[in-house]
Amino acid sequence: MTRQPNGRQSIYLGKDKRWHCYVTVGTKPDGSLDRKHLSGQSAGDVSEKLTALEEQRARGGSAAGRPDTVEAWLRHWLENVVRPRRAYKTHEAYRPIVELHIIPHIGQWRLDGLRRRLEPEHVEAMYAKLGKTLAPSYLLQVHRVLRKALKDATRRGRAGRNVCDLIDPPAARKTKIRAHTLFEAQAIIREAADDYMAPRWLLGILLGLRQGEVLGLHWSGNDTVSRLDLEADPPMLYEVKQLQRRAWQHGCDDPAACARPRCRTAPCPPKYRHGCQDEATCRKLAHFCPARQVAPGCSTHRGKRGCPPLCRPGCTRHAKACPKRTGGGLHEVDLKSEKSVRELVLPPVIVDYLVAWRERQQRERAKVGLAWDPRGLVFTTSAGTPIDPRRDHDNWEKLLVRAGVADSRLHAARHTAGTLMVATGTDIAVVQEMLGQSDIRTTRGYVDIANDLKKQAVDRVAAALFDGALAGLLQPGTATTRGRK
Repeated sequence: MTRQPNGRQSIYLGKDKRWHCYVTVGTKPDGSLDRKHLSGQSAGDVSEKLTALEEQRARGGSAAGRPDTVEAWLRHWLENVVRPRRAYKTHEAYRPIVELHIIPHIGQWRLDGLRRRLEPEHVEAMYAKLGKTLAPSYLLQVHRVLRKALKDATRRGRAGRNVCDLIDPPAARKTKIRAHTLFEAQAIIREAADDYMAPRWLLGILLGLRQGEVLGLHWSGNDTVSRLDLEADPPMLYEVKQLQRRAWQHGCDDPAACARPRCRTAPCPPKYRHGCQDEATCRKLAHFCPARQVAPGCSTHRGKRGCPPLCRPGCTRHAKACPKRTGGGLHEVDLKSEKSVRELVLPPVIVDYLVAWRERQQRERAKVGLAWDPRGLVFTTSAGTPIDPRRDHDNWEKLLVRAGVADSRLHAARHTAGTLMVATGTDIAVVQEMLGQSDIRTTRGYVDIANDLKKQAVDRVAAALFDGALAGLLQPGTATTRGRK
């Protein structure tokens, strides 16, 4: 073949009767040159591949080695980009979306390259399939996670484009958490006043504190912990940290071997029910009925969640049973954002309950002795240990049952606090500061305008329109009279 132009790689005929070309595309982590091999049946084929490779590098794509698969990039992105830089709960929310929904459907495609490249049609087909089983709001969350991951891949040159920008996101309407009405809030507060955990519930309903912010309070301390100062004038609450439960991590050398005995590799056995006409003459157990029928669910797992999913090959979960487990349990961690660090004035009604709670806690601590948790948390069990968030939520559900209020998430108390503040005339900017939110648009989403305020607004508009000469514009028949003239 004739000599290539200056600056272009040489294309030559090898001993295998194929044409070859080696292109330097960068350097490896050890400092050596990273060379890419191109081959084809003819020199023209290799030249076309070389031109495509140069165009890929010109538009910002990575030509080093073979392009990453979607699965390889997502796993790297989760562990090396999301985990160190984002909040713990953000990583825990992204992980099942990536492993259970995105990787099984499009993980085999490559971010870039000439063959098997991820296309917008692949993502649209995944959304169509997932839309049959997932809620629209969750499907939109899948789209946001994938778009964020591909955006980071594009910025780093691992992908030449973000296919999520080329398609329309799944349609979904945001589900808003309903705040309790004034009558429901009054019923909850009346019932909470007689509960032994009264100060805990009042802090949530009246001040809008998050669950972890309440459970992480200390009686005293320095600026590195959330604490109360009941002796100040006025009494103050300083929010700096929150109590959060974190999952356990393997501390052994081979997590896959440690988790293998506890992995679910087979589905649960079916649950049977009687299929005969007379159960009295049949055997006692439906499993032995000659006309038995398969019932929905299984006999082992019951409740809303149902049976857990099967473990994939090489599963490294089940770290809770690892003999060298580490990193799990209840931890005091930073708040969600810098805006969440705030100072709040405690109302007298909450101070009285907190003083009574402290006296009761001191009596319990005298009984337990040295086994009491030395951190000095405000809300503890009778044994002095921190209150688990799951147990705290169970107590909230029991409180709602006693108050005769419909079941709702514990976070609804935070929405109720914002709504009550606005209903009593508090400025929305002050509500934002008290709730510790960075964006006032988020605060508006936490506030439900009461029907009484809506009625007052309509009454004011109607009074202005029907006052004086404006009332004549709305007299019956006025529009018809003007039309005839």
